[in-house]
Amino acid sequence: MPFFAVPKIIINYFFIPSIYLFSTAPHPHQAVSKQQHFLTSLSFKKLPSPPFVFSFIFIFYTTSLFQLLLYFFNFSTMVKIFVITYSTYGHINKVAESIVKGLQKTGVEVGRYQIAETLSEDILTKMHAPPKPDLPTIVASQLPEADGYLFGFPTRYGTAPAQVKAFFDSTGQLWAKQALLGKPAGFFFSTASQHGGQEVTVFTSLPILAHHGMIFVPFGYAHPYLFDNSEVIGGSAWGAGTIADGDGSRQPSEKELAIAEAQGESFAKVATKLAAA
Repeated sequence: MPFFAVPKIIINYFFIPSIYLFSTAPHPHQAVSKQQHFLTSLSFKKLPSPPFVFSFIFIFYTTSLFQLLLYFFNFSTMVKIFVITYSTYGHINKVAESIVKGLQKTGVEVGRYQIAETLSEDILTKMHAPPKPDLPTIVASQLPEADGYLFGFPTRYGTAPAQVKAFFDSTGQLWAKQALLGKPAGFFFSTASQHGGQEVTVFTSLPILAHHGMIFVPFGYAHPYLFDNSEVIGGSAWGAGTIADGDGSRQPSEKELAIAEAQGESFAKVATKLAAA
């Protein structure tokens, strides 16, 4: 229940009836029924003086209005979403930029993190992987700070990379405390081909959310580009996505980035509603 519901209840069921009874109290010389006499006895007639009553009502209404305004002006900043990625060649980080744009459209606070690399620099050099972006590395203990999460990573044979699995393996203490229970999460992804895991990569990640008691928020077919068959376009009802080709030469298209931005905006709205519940 929002915090301003209590003042509303008090106003509706205590102050307004009392004001009515006070204003309709009978004249001292007027004959009244027993019922009227009983109702009048419940009014503010028993308080020290009418000025005290109205001063108290004025202060209460003013305070409630101030709280209500404070709630609406600060509500958007109360919701914090973490965008957490692992990217070997940068495709996911590009998609994440659009995800963040969509989130920021709603005014939520965004935390941007990357998952720690487990491969050595020597191996990454041989893979011709570019340097990692200048982003803070997420640790499991930081997860409870957010109200929702969007995880982005490339597929590895239809499932998450080992780096992502290692990160989730480190959340055991959070699982034991059920620290992430009821928090929303979504996914976005990168695959080498159209049929290389644009759906199953998310599907195989859902058990992680289930064991933490988290709420999976799919994107659905909430953008017209997901119905566009005129060209190769990554993404599905499970989330935004891009197709990198087997050699990583293809970069996210404008349509894919538009889908990602829409997912960020849609997810923020859902997370905001859940945070307010």
